[in-house]
Amino acid sequence: MRVFGVLALLLLTITAASGQGTRSAASGAPLKLTFAYSANPDCSAYGQTTIRLIEAAKHGSVRIARTTDFPSYPASNIRNVCNTHRIAGTVAHYVSQRGFHGIDTVAIEIIYPTGRLE
Repeated sequence: MRVFGVLALLLLTITAASGQGTRSAASGAPLKLTFAYSANPDCSAYGQTTIRLIEAAKHGSVRIARTTDFPSYPASNIRNVCNTHRIAGTVAHYVSQRGFHGIDTVAIEIIYPTGRLE
């Protein structure tokens, strides 16, 4: 998933091929852009997800790290029982420079273990 974000006065808009969203962010505070994961029906990790920084922020930074967190599978997905368990994945956080207020852009790409690119 190529995720494009624009930070505008404490507001982050994420645009991707699959859609777009808006998030609020306080200046200098970390904002989770995404948690990318892939799980088997028994909630074990299907494989490793990769997040790549495509366009760096001009007024902040993006930190990408392996971690565990709660997934958010829809109720119609057999894996929705995993939503109550921490699973392995990759997270991307954005932090603006302290005191920055304005517009910043970030672009990331997510590669799933199946090779699917978003």
